[in-house]
Amino acid sequence: MNYRHAFHAGNFADVHKHVVLLALLERLRRKPKPIFHLDTHAGRGSYDLQSADASRGREWRDGVARIAQSAPQCEDLLRYRSALTAHGWPRRYPGSPLLAVHDARAGDRCVFVEQQIVEAQALENALHGRRGVSVVCGDGYAALRTYLPPRENRGLVLIDPPYESQREFEQVVQALRFGLGRWPNGVYALWHPIKSGGEVARLHAALRRSELRKLLLLELSVRPEDSPLGLNGSGMLVVNPPWRFDEEMRMTMQELHRLLDPAGAGATRVEWLARDDG
Repeated sequence: MNYRHAFHAGNFADVHKHVVLLALLERLRRKPKPIFHLDTHAGRGSYDLQSADASRGREWRDGVARIAQSAPQCEDLLRYRSALTAHGWPRRYPGSPLLAVHDARAGDRCVFVEQQIVEAQALENALHGRRGVSVVCGDGYAALRTYLPPRENRGLVLIDPPYESQREFEQVVQALRFGLGRWPNGVYALWHPIKSGGEVARLHAALRRSELRKLLLLELSVRPEDSPLGLNGSGMLVVNPPWRFDEEMRMTMQELHRLLDPAGAGATRVEWLARDDG
């Protein structure tokens, strides 16, 4: 596997993904019972924005920097900004694991899986001393079999693969079906890229055919979806979202889009791919 997230740390897709992740965790923690969080493709946890990798494309300038330099109104964006400051911004950008443990409570449990040994070791160092946290070097998809269903029976699974191959789109659908078969009442968040070529449309069609229900789509694009330039947008598919999460996230997504795409070249949408009534 050649993917190195350090090239893209803090870009607009990271911001979108992490705002949604923190929003989901905050809703789950509104109830006092402990939660379980599994991250299947965790990365290294913290990224040096002055490193050679991050400096190559400086993608963070059109992502996290725009949020950090703004005055957002939505609570979900304010929560994200606060977490950035707590984890080293502006020198460093926190990955999903550091953000996920930011407001973890006694009794909450987190398992972070990363396949690349160097990245897993870096994540272990970044989370050293955290109670209730495990870092595993291994296959994130296999972790669904190992850790689900969790004893807490409440929580979130984040599936965020690098999509290095076309087969990854098939794998994520299989992973959702498998995970929900083992833990049907868990909340699942699946990140996917939006590029030209039709992969996203095929993914959505496959999800509709899967007969899975309670599928909420949260998309944010900074370019037209058919632009050939590369990553045009970011998608988060949430399965079993918290009550009224679709309504609450509409305003957050609209404000996030205004901040990340001031020229208005892209768009945002919050819609159901499938609901209980089909």
